[in-house]
Amino acid sequence: MITRGQKNQNSINLFLNNYFNIIILLVAIIFLTVAYLIVVKPKYDETMASIQANIERQQKLYGDQQKKLNSLKTISELYSKISPTDLKKFNGVLPDEYVKEKLFGELEEIITANGFVLNSVKISKDGDNAGDEKNEEQSVATSSDPKLGELRIDISVSAVSYSGFKNLLKLLETNLRLFDITKLSFSPGGNSASLTLSTYYYKK
Repeated sequence: MITRGQKNQNSINLFLNNYFNIIILLVAIIFLTVAYLIVVKPKYDETMASIQANIERQQKLYGDQQKKLNSLKTISELYSKISPTDLKKFNGVLPDEYVKEKLFGELEEIITANGFVLNSVKISKDGDNAGDEKNEEQSVATSSDPKLGELRIDISVSAVSYSGFKNLLKLLETNLRLFDITKLSFSPGGNSASLTLSTYYYKK
């Protein structure tokens, strides 16, 4: 005679035999789902967030580079509209090279054209005379911009009246090239004067 317990056991065994594949499939699905939620999804979310952040950085970098390119294009267009005459004037104000002979010729022309006698001109580049008082303290203009070079010019002239000396100073101050008068002296008895000037250029 089969007992009730044996019947239940047989029922369980029969159920397992009939639905074993389905049970294994359900267990596998549950396991994979839990593994996905605990391991895969966080990694996936982290990776996607990193990719999104990288895309945003690249888009920002592209935008910045595009702005720079547009600025350069605008500058190039403006530069192309400047006439050669204006460019020549600008280069006269602040030359892009150090040419001592050209500067000497410009000074000689300014002084002799106004009836003064040019006794001497000494032109020295910044750093040439390390012991001079002028070079012991660098000017504000050249110290604020390392690309800006400075020239010191010592001039001695004669046959100069007081009114002529004032006119000479005015000519230097209104000249196209930038001149800073850093030192001057005038001798009424000898009709002579001496000047120390500074002018500037762009270093290559």
